[in-house]
Amino acid sequence: MNYDYDLIIIGAGAAGMTASIYASRYTLKNVVIGDILGGTTTEAHKIYNWPGDPGITGYELMDKMSKHVKSEGGEILSDIVTDVVKEPEGFTVTTKRGKTLTSKVVLFTSGTKHRHLGIAREDELAGKGVAYCATCDGPLFRGLNVALVGGGNSVISAALYMADIAKQVYVIVRGPELKGEPVWREELKKRENVKIITNANIKSLIGLEKLEAIELDNGSDNISVDGLFVEIGLVPQTELAKKLGVETTDFGYIKVKEDMSTNIPGVYAAGDSSNASNNFHQVVTAVGEGSVAADAIYKALSVK
Repeated sequence: MNYDYDLIIIGAGAAGMTASIYASRYTLKNVVIGDILGGTTTEAHKIYNWPGDPGITGYELMDKMSKHVKSEGGEILSDIVTDVVKEPEGFTVTTKRGKTLTSKVVLFTSGTKHRHLGIAREDELAGKGVAYCATCDGPLFRGLNVALVGGGNSVISAALYMADIAKQVYVIVRGPELKGEPVWREELKKRENVKIITNANIKSLIGLEKLEAIELDNGSDNISVDGLFVEIGLVPQTELAKKLGVETTDFGYIKVKEDMSTNIPGVYAAGDSSNASNNFHQVVTAVGEGSVAADAIYKALSVK
């Protein structure tokens, strides 16, 4: 069988980019397919724990990675994979834009997507005050009042960014205190225009044509805001892998072995959509997992 590629990488985040770089250096013909170049990493306002380049924005880091991919000969296709079919030999991958590609191996680096609150009118007001990416939509609320909901590093990072451009920032925390890195927590507490509200959940969204206020379940008065950023975690995008019969954890993450292979021959996974690195999902771990996957794929193809 004549394959279009040795390896098709589904997902254009840090894991996928790194896998492509390594695969190209192993002379494996590969393509990275993703709708968002850089994945959710591009939404990071600042990444302070990237070795050698502290304080780099997520967009800058992923822009560097994508340029590195192309310089090594890897291809990047801006598209969405809609189906993956295991053939007697290899795989057939179909995209939203009508492309049909074949490969010997597939690597899922499909990452995660934002978790929603699941309350009334959330979808209706999305884009009308309700948002899921502070670095993407934050500038639209410059000088206005905003709220953020969450409890970990994601909400802290987003709140620090919004504190620089918004008039007033409310951080709604379900538990008794914020979690996340201690340094970041202390930095947020220093911001005079940030108010942290603990032991509270958002009960309802108020506003007709756009968001005007939020109601909490702690009995306090409604809070007038122009924007609400939902930062309550991420869920893995593993639907296509599951369709192939790939085993996942109870939380939906792809189960991988030490070499990033799955229970289905020829299918590998790395990055935030997998359970590698004990679910410690960081850019640096995604990069490591992507390199391990590419190395394992090269060795597997070399013995055939």
